[in-house]
Amino acid sequence: MKTRLTVILTVAVYLVLAASPAATASQVKATDFQGPESRTAGIQEAVDALPPEGGIVYLPAGTYEVARAIHLRSGVYVRGDGDHTVVARAEACLQVELAAAARRGQKQVAVRDASGLKVGNEVCVRSDSSHGWWCTHTLITGIQDNTVSLADTLTHTHLPPAAWAANLFPCFYADSARDIRIEDLCIDGRMTERDRETLSNDFTLSAVHFRDVSDCLVARVHVKSYPGDGISIQIGDNATVTGCLSEYNLGHGFHPGTGITSGAWTYNVGRYNGWDGLFFCHRVRHSIMSGNRFDHNGWNGIGGLGIGGEGGDRYNVVSGNFCSGNGKSGIECRVGGNNIVSNNVCENNSRSEPGRWPGILVEDTYGSIISGNRCLDFQQPDSARTQGYGILVTGQSRDNIITGNLVTGCIKGGVAGEALYRNVVADNLVRQAHTPAGM
Repeated sequence: MKTRLTVILTVAVYLVLAASPAATASQVKATDFQGPESRTAGIQEAVDALPPEGGIVYLPAGTYEVARAIHLRSGVYVRGDGDHTVVARAEACLQVELAAAARRGQKQVAVRDASGLKVGNEVCVRSDSSHGWWCTHTLITGIQDNTVSLADTLTHTHLPPAAWAANLFPCFYADSARDIRIEDLCIDGRMTERDRETLSNDFTLSAVHFRDVSDCLVARVHVKSYPGDGISIQIGDNATVTGCLSEYNLGHGFHPGTGITSGAWTYNVGRYNGWDGLFFCHRVRHSIMSGNRFDHNGWNGIGGLGIGGEGGDRYNVVSGNFCSGNGKSGIECRVGGNNIVSNNVCENNSRSEPGRWPGILVEDTYGSIISGNRCLDFQQPDSARTQGYGILVTGQSRDNIITGNLVTGCIKGGVAGEALYRNVVADNLVRQAHTPAGM
């Protein structure tokens, strides 16, 4: 009898522990960890409850308000129910000027007005001279008058007047990890039109910001109105970003950079972002950008291909993308080489300054293939056309093959530029008017 009772009690205890939100399991629900003390609506607590090897954090349909970044580690998959799962900033965007120099090693900053900041929330300290990797991202541990105490020391010195503390942070962040997935959810930055005019953009504040992460997947994620870039993956290897929508963000829609290699960015849409639809940044190698649509962005559809680091971006394939109605060029190739830009459609660009920007800009670019692209402007009446040349080859561009492109309806003409003679330019078809019916 005693033995039987012991067995029953043991089984009962096991069942209670297994049902507990704190129990380590390969799949947990964020809603089981929600509470008034959580600054991440239970999501960070759910991640922390997974076993060391990781597992799945499921976010059922609903709105999850966050006031600090959610830190992911190797083997963690976050899944939602599409746009029915919304991870949103809990606080209005706030950027306040520093009232005094904030020096490296300090654990507090003086601001002009701390009334909008809150203890326990995340803060970013940055300046025009120390930004990007030199920002400090930390938590607020105390506020006395306008002095803000920090959980971590400042990594760099920030000097007014161009220095700020802001309640801005990446929604999902990972560093030095592998095998991470974010799928089927919406991230809402709740940025206002006024925020667009007053906030300073920084890629470390992107909605999804991975640093030195390999074998990761971001799929069917909708980022909107975020006070930074949409999806930024820096360093690492084999990143796949697919089926995502990034729109109305402060900076770029998508941002691969800092030496990331062997990635695939496919079937995404980047539209109405403040900067580029997709921005190549610093030594991106062996990556494919294919089947995307980038339209009505403030700068280029695809920008910066070639910029940064020894040799710049190299050995990338940009193919089969639609770049339409952007402020500058459809595709910008600059200061790099050995890339392939083929079979893209670049239409009705240079909206910010009609006539200045081409469908494809080839500037200080070498050893690349620019072929089979369709550059056109079909806006009516003819006076409404904005795209300058179809393809402009300029600067120190050399040893590129520019062939088999079709250009119609561009204001200034087809394939032009002072650097044409240093490149192979052949078999391009140019027509001043655009006649889609072929008549």
